[in-house]
Amino acid sequence: SRTDADLADAQTGKVVEPPSTPGKYGGKITDATAGDPKTFNLWVSADASSSGAVSPLYSALIERNAYTLEWEDALAELPKISEDGLTWTFQLKPDLKWSDGAPLTADDVIFTLDVIYDPKVQTNFAESMKVDVPDGKGGFKRVPVGYKKIDDRTVEFKFPTQYAPARDILSFAIAPKHKLFKFWNQGQPTKTAFNPVWGANVDVKELVSSGPWILTQYVPGQRMVYGRNPNYWKKDEQGRPLPYLDQQVTLIVPDFNTTTLKFLGGETDVLGVQQTDYKTVKAQEKKGNFTVRNLGPTSSTHYLGFNMNMRSKPAKANPELFKLFNDVRFRQAVSHAIDREKIARNVFEGLARPGYGPESPANKLFFSPDVPKFEYDLDAARKKLAEIGLKDSNGDGVLELPNGKPVKFNIITNVENKLRVGQATTIVADLKKIGIDASFTPLKFSALISRVDNKPEPGKPYPPFDWEAMLLGFTGGVEPNNGAGIWKSSGNLHQWEPYQEKPARPWEAEIDRLFREGAQEMDETKRKAIYAEFQKIVGQQQPFIYTVIPDRIEALKNKYGNVKPSATGGVAWNIDEMYDLKATRDTP
Repeated sequence: SRTDADLADAQTGKVVEPPSTPGKYGGKITDATAGDPKTFNLWVSADASSSGAVSPLYSALIERNAYTLEWEDALAELPKISEDGLTWTFQLKPDLKWSDGAPLTADDVIFTLDVIYDPKVQTNFAESMKVDVPDGKGGFKRVPVGYKKIDDRTVEFKFPTQYAPARDILSFAIAPKHKLFKFWNQGQPTKTAFNPVWGANVDVKELVSSGPWILTQYVPGQRMVYGRNPNYWKKDEQGRPLPYLDQQVTLIVPDFNTTTLKFLGGETDVLGVQQTDYKTVKAQEKKGNFTVRNLGPTSSTHYLGFNMNMRSKPAKANPELFKLFNDVRFRQAVSHAIDREKIARNVFEGLARPGYGPESPANKLFFSPDVPKFEYDLDAARKKLAEIGLKDSNGDGVLELPNGKPVKFNIITNVENKLRVGQATTIVADLKKIGIDASFTPLKFSALISRVDNKPEPGKPYPPFDWEAMLLGFTGGVEPNNGAGIWKSSGNLHQWEPYQEKPARPWEAEIDRLFREGAQEMDETKRKAIYAEFQKIVGQQQPFIYTVIPDRIEALKNKYGNVKPSATGGVAWNIDEMYDLKATRDTP
């Protein structure tokens, strides 16, 4: 819902969401997804297929508007925050109900947090919902946020320190206590029945919802059918229940290529268009009665990264090469050698732009344009390599390390992603021009991750981290602190040398400090400056050598109203208020 005050924001440079029009009830929307869910338990899901299947069933206390990027009320009103910034109080809206009619209360909120913070529950939520505090030994430890029930509609959260991304922590999906408590709390101190509950073979009638949809049918390998949740909390401007559509159908297909075929065959209504399919899809726009929209840069980035971990198995086998990976001049030279414009043009069909830093311009709140850019310049690349002392002594076109071995390494990427395979091929050819003998091996994603992501455990041999270079990407988002697992030296996704006990390099210690400061700085302007400094360090040090930022392209049939395309949310982020233009019913 929009007010005069919101429209006035147009003068201050804020993004204003277009107004919604009242719709009629009826109709459906069909999409497709690659792969079956592995679980319908959102709180233990660890893969995109599972979380994508169940996210539409659950609401949070508050949510970020994908068009304006502003926080809005959801199950609760926006929070009251104490003057010291440590106490956040949420009041649930009156008369909230689950889809089965059971009341949704503060007890559900408390239960969800009990589950998330229970070490016996295998959840990805817990780590991102903790805050850094001093450990008394000169370091930091991560602790949960304090929480308690005040009354049936009120929950209070206590932060141990001021925490700017608090809203990201507090926008977790609420779990139904009346359905799941019996599985969690069986008085067993070492294990819980919560992890396997609501697995892929669940009877969908067991699932309840607080989101716009309830899951009414699941046929493995074929489809998921969602119907309207009669108790959804959101209403339109006239106070009528949403959603307007009767159904959302998600077809389950084996791969991304099949999603395109289903859309062009008229079986689905919405499609995320891959750059390699853009011309084919665009050519059928009129015939298929759909619109292809380029929504601008995605929040995702692609990068080439080097293994800088001197304790890894390949570093022990070739220490001179890994010393080179640790030399910032080498990484800057590689950046100079990569022709990003060519990658954007040839691999991404012109539907991407060069990327140089960890944030995409899609992040209007935190992107900094002042990132050092080591742009395509082969002479500058050769100069940096000569500075290091690398020479081609035998004239074979390949530079040698001080020990006489060639500067030679292998890049891995995931075979399923055609765009990454295309980039790797281009980069290998680019590096040959400056005397670097790079090769490239496409691996299955699961095989790649098993090489890159291994947690060191006390009393066990140090993991091999068996890779030299890799081409991967991150999806990104709005809140920079959500990338702490990548950028903090102790992070699991700090891929060049993860899980450090203390920062191995001065610039890593500086990034650690900036992330701590950024999380505790409540002034948005100062926060922006802190994360701009972080982006500058990453651009200078090149731990990841960014290649391109792709455009987000989506196609949608021309049969819906209230379509408000956004780079962050796509064409159907507000599916609960989209309506079929041919629908006729005035009531659900």
